[in-house]
Amino acid sequence: MSHSETLRDTDRCVKCGLCLPHCPTYRVTRNEGDSPRGRITLMQGLMSGALTDDAAVRRHLDGCVGCRACEAVCPSGVPFGSLMDATRATLIPPARGGGLVRGYLLRHAGARRAASGGLRVAGHLGLGKLAGMMGRGDRPGPARAAAYLPDVAAPPRFPPADAPAVGGRGAVSLFAGCTAETFDGPSLEAAARILGCLGYQVSAPAGQVCCGALDHHAGRTRAAAGLAGRNQTAFAGVSHPVLCLNSGCRVHLQAAGGFGDRVTGLCRLLADVDLAPLHLIDTPLRVVFHTPCTLRHVLGEHGLMEVLLRRLPGVELIPLPDNAFCCGGSGSHMLTHPQMADRLLAPKLDALADLAPDVLVTANVGCGLHLAAGIRRRKSAVPVMSLAQLIDSRCASPPAS
Repeated sequence: MSHSETLRDTDRCVKCGLCLPHCPTYRVTRNEGDSPRGRITLMQGLMSGALTDDAAVRRHLDGCVGCRACEAVCPSGVPFGSLMDATRATLIPPARGGGLVRGYLLRHAGARRAASGGLRVAGHLGLGKLAGMMGRGDRPGPARAAAYLPDVAAPPRFPPADAPAVGGRGAVSLFAGCTAETFDGPSLEAAARILGCLGYQVSAPAGQVCCGALDHHAGRTRAAAGLAGRNQTAFAGVSHPVLCLNSGCRVHLQAAGGFGDRVTGLCRLLADVDLAPLHLIDTPLRVVFHTPCTLRHVLGEHGLMEVLLRRLPGVELIPLPDNAFCCGGSGSHMLTHPQMADRLLAPKLDALADLAPDVLVTANVGCGLHLAAGIRRRKSAVPVMSLAQLIDSRCASPPAS
């Protein structure tokens, strides 16, 4: 379906307003331009020529966090996410390039690893504090980016591709994408250990690049398609499950990346797997869990996440209040729209302060980064973990035979 055909679906919106209480940006501003029906009205104005592509229109459209909560409650089935993507690609086309973060580094692993290494060195040298002084943390720029410097991790190390599986459960390939070299390495390593212990043969095919979601949602459809093609080449011939730990990447890989149902998440992969080989400890642990918007509103697997967590002995599970509302991370939104991102995060940080858990767990690396940065600003010490990291931390060494 072409972008123009997709945009015809704006007529499916009857402006009933049932989506308004579920839209995080509208809840903050109470401005119709920041609501789903308001944004659809702007799209229609651009299509008809009644409106021009100006700063005011872009402010409202670019301010959408893409949570798609409106889709979940729309009685007319308006595909708001697709409408927003088509609008950014056709009606308000982005500037060419997209900068280093959304451009060169997403496509070149060597440069990405070099940049990641530089960020780790900068963190060890305390340069994050210096960058934090170069502007204000509530505005886009170096000061804002420095808030995420403490989460930069070493690139992941995986078992050899020909490492034998212990239990003969089959093979699983890990999708690392572009975030692993910088932020998600510990989670991928934890997943590899868990799966290996459960009898899977784990590999991470070379040549992987960004899933393309950042480019796709910014309207750079040609760039996103190029990334999809490279990932399909990297995973060519792979018929077994492809595990993607990040719910946002998984949504894009399934819908536009050409992977379809081959790509899965940890909750779904382990849904019917006996966890006994992990020798899980039962030490009491209070866990607050955050369900990302992509997991809840798009994949519909927030229930699976809770089920998996409840299978961990000794874990007292507590949902993060208002889990149905976006935390404000939303890909790069936490960098480009820091004030709104922090306002959306504040209630969740208040709830964490009241609950005082031992750990906070989430299924999206971007949400995890945003939550961790907010926790640090509050001078709190609650660690933020992925599902894989939490399960890995609950594994005891198998008893000697």
